[in-house]
Formats: sequence, structure tokens, C-alpha cells
Amino acid sequence: MQDQKYVAIKDIAKACGVSTTTVSLALRNHPRISEDTRKRISETAERMNYRRNPMISALMTNLYQSRKFPSAVPLAVLYTHELSLIEENSYHQKLWQGMSNRAEELGFKLEKFCLNRKITGKRMTQILTARGINGVIIPPLLRAGGHLSLDWEQFSVLALGYSLLSPNFHRVCPNQYQGIRTVMRQLKHVGFSRPGMVLMNESDLRTAHLWSSGFYGFEHAVKKTGIIPVLEYVNSDKGTVMEWYRKYTPDVIIGSEPDVLELFRSAGIKIPEEVGFVTLSRWSSENSIAGIDENEEMLGRAAIEQLVHLVYYNQRGCPECPYVIQVPCKWGAGITIRK
Repeated sequence: MQDQKYVAIKDIAKACGVSTTTVSLALRNHPRISEDTRKRISETAERMNYRRNPMISALMTNLYQSRKFPSAVPLAVLYTHELSLIEENSYHQKLWQGMSNRAEELGFKLEKFCLNRKITGKRMTQILTARGINGVIIPPLLRAGGHLSLDWEQFSVLALGYSLLSPNFHRVCPNQYQGIRTVMRQLKHVGFSRPGMVLMNESDLRTAHLWSSGFYGFEHAVKKTGIIPVLEYVNSDKGTVMEWYRKYTPDVIIGSEPDVLELFRSAGIKIPEEVGFVTLSRWSSENSIAGIDENEEMLGRAAIEQLVHLVYYNQRGCPECPYVIQVPCKWGAGITIRK
């Protein structure tokens, strides 16, 4: 069988009567190229069976990254928290560290912005465009199930986590379903048989119910009866949590927040002597709590890589088919459980 002839950008340019630069920009959906021209070039490339050479693309990417820019290209990180709260939160600090490091490596710089009641979506759109920013990352929102209203057609956008309900952008998320199943396997391995899950009221919504569904799915697979129902509680509702604990007597508690541990300790319950404890948000190994590390720095790095991809190909606004990239969670041993 005869090998198919390799089609280069210059071949498409010759067929369309345009420059190779025009073809390159058109295939990346660059706004400098008119819609009619982009469509004509795209159709010609498809008809000629053009395929990008991955080795050349990798080479050009490396050359691009090795250039010394007089000034880095700005990207926005759009918070709904006050920035002072972000600086006090180790989860967000690790995300920021991963994002900023990867952005610098790729020739970009990050700028923090806060969208609150004082700044409308229209005003924020004006601020970002005035600064020449066309790439935006939305970290986890202050409240789960939120909606943000900007002129999104101006920007390439990536969301972190599931707390943003709409618009539905491409996302990078911790693999929380894999994380809870990792917890369940670890607990089963060391001999726990009556795990109970305690989630802060917004936590399950913030994770698209992956924690509770993973818990119930695992428990149903190993036993058909005696499954302890997941408790969702309001912050500081100590009475409800203690009532649930005394009614179901779990031998280990899986909590959505490390603060749940202090709630039990304040009630005089000894951890791990009376009951074990595992957190699903192990922000630091320094506190010796057993649980899941959501790989925050890797999440941040992956988010920047995906946003840069969107910016490079000028994919702006809300995608027709949003994808989700999941970063695996890691188990971290601690003194809050014992065999």
C-alpha cells in the first residue's frame, strides 16, 4: 500500500492563496483571522487530510517556552473569596503555588482578582480586558453551586473543582471518587468494619456528591445491611453530630474537614482510642491526621497547562462539550487511626 502524501501548512496556504502564517493562525482559531477565512482554510485542511505533526508541535512548544519574554503574558485567577481569606487558607495557598510556578515556567504570570458585591460581572470584564487578559482560572467558590456572570466570550476559562454550577466550563478536579474509595480500602485493610461519614452541609455539593456516592457504593459492595447513613451537618452543630455518633456507634469516622476531629475531641471522645478518624481534606501532613491529600499543587499545575492550551487555540466562552481532567488523590498515614 502506497504511503499517503504528507500535507504541510505550506500546501494548504498554496491551495487557499494565503500565507503560511494565516493558515497557522486560522487552524488555531485566532481572532485576527476572519470567520470566512478560518472556515475556508479549515475545510481545505480537512479535504487535504492535513494532520499536525506531534514531533514538530513539541519542538515548537519547547522553543516557545525557552524564549526570554520582555514581559510575561498575564492570566487571571478570579476569586469570590476576599483575598485576605485566601492568604490564610493552606488549600488555596498550595493551589496558588502550583499555578504560579507552572505559569512562570510557561512564560505567563498570574494576577489575583476578587469578584464580590462591589464589583459587577460587567465591571470585572472591563478590568480584565483593559489589562490585556484573555485567560481566566476560577478556583473553588466561597459557596458551592454558584453562578458567575461575565462576558465569557472574551476569555478562555478553566474552573477548578465542581463548586461553580454555571456556566459549565472545562474543569480540573481532584479525583474525589477515587479518593474516598482509597480511604475505604485502607480502613478495611486495617480492620475497621463500621465506618461512618460526616460531611459539612456544603461539602457533598461541592464535590458533586462523589464522596457520598463512593462511600455508599463501596459499603454496598461489601455488605448489604448495616450501612451507617452519611450525616450532613451545619458547621458547629455539635448536638446533631453527637446524636448521630451515639445512635450508630461507628468504629471510624470519615470527615470532610479536619475541624470535625476537634468537634469530637471537645466532646471528650478519645481519638483513636475510642474511635478512629480520617479526613478527606488533608491539607497538611504536619498535623498527623490520617486521610486524603488532594494533590493541590499538582491541581494548580494541571489547571495552568489546560488554560494555556485553551488560550493557544483561542477557545473562548462556554464550550459545547466541557471536559473534566481528574488528578488522583494520595493516602496519607496518621496517628488518628490504629489497627
